[in-house]
Amino acid sequence: MTWPFRSTYGELHRPIAGRDVPGHDADGLRLRWLGTAGHVVETGTQTFLIDPYLSRPGLLDVAAKPLVPSLGKCLPWLPKKVDAIFCGHSHFDHILDAPMLAKHFGAQLFGSASTLAFARAEGVPEELLIEVPPAGLREKIGESEVAFVPSKHGKLLFGQVPIPGEVLAPPKIPGRFFHYKMGGAFGIWLSTPKGALYHNGSADLVDAEVEPFEADVVLLGLAGRYATPRYIERVLRALGPRLVVPTHHDFFFTPMERGVQLLPGVQMPAFVRDVNDIAPRANIVAPTYADNIVVPTGEAHEAFCESYWPS
Repeated sequence: MTWPFRSTYGELHRPIAGRDVPGHDADGLRLRWLGTAGHVVETGTQTFLIDPYLSRPGLLDVAAKPLVPSLGKCLPWLPKKVDAIFCGHSHFDHILDAPMLAKHFGAQLFGSASTLAFARAEGVPEELLIEVPPAGLREKIGESEVAFVPSKHGKLLFGQVPIPGEVLAPPKIPGRFFHYKMGGAFGIWLSTPKGALYHNGSADLVDAEVEPFEADVVLLGLAGRYATPRYIERVLRALGPRLVVPTHHDFFFTPMERGVQLLPGVQMPAFVRDVNDIAPRANIVAPTYADNIVVPTGEAHEAFCESYWPS
């Protein structure tokens, strides 16, 4: 299937090492977008995954068939070691692959009761499961710290949150897309020795919950953002980032190998304009799937891209 809305943000917001930032110290936090709302975060000593979803069955398969994660589709895009996996909510495009990957890497899996119900159905060992209660969670992981910040899911369909509800007992798997109920939504704040980031994987928020946090980097979910009044402004003013990276703006029903194809209605030029108006001191980096973003420690606005090619 060919999708007509191809990526159009171009090189302006993909500063490349050695060209736009010659001689810059490459030591810093490393981020890689996995498509949808997924990211790899590497500190040099620890590696985390956020909302990994790489199996990406086609649209017709999602609509008509049970969803089966594919380790073979995931591993070429992932590092060799993962310490923990964080899931912001429990829709299929955020958690389908997470239990499988937690088992493969022996990584801790953090998520709501709904997320962990699917993990138990997949046979993830209990010692790897960390449940996030509705009020959120803050926990140290070695030299880093993660906080799950109570949030809201964006209203995508006719002003409604898609597939609401919870899954409180291990379901029968493989399941259909509508079995993956939202299960509560969380922003994810991750503080590391090389900087702090905030992942807002769905386009809404609870302002009072976000305001205590600061972040050098915001991974900003864009799908359905126009249903949330002043969404970009509220997130950026609360967190004060120096780097903004868009996420959850691609058409996630095609293989990663085909490159970034945008969801309809994302309007990337409008996103760039809004960020520049609201946070003119912040940089914007809009990566492809083949980019590592290097975020120099203490200088997030100087972030740049290095090429990554799956093995």
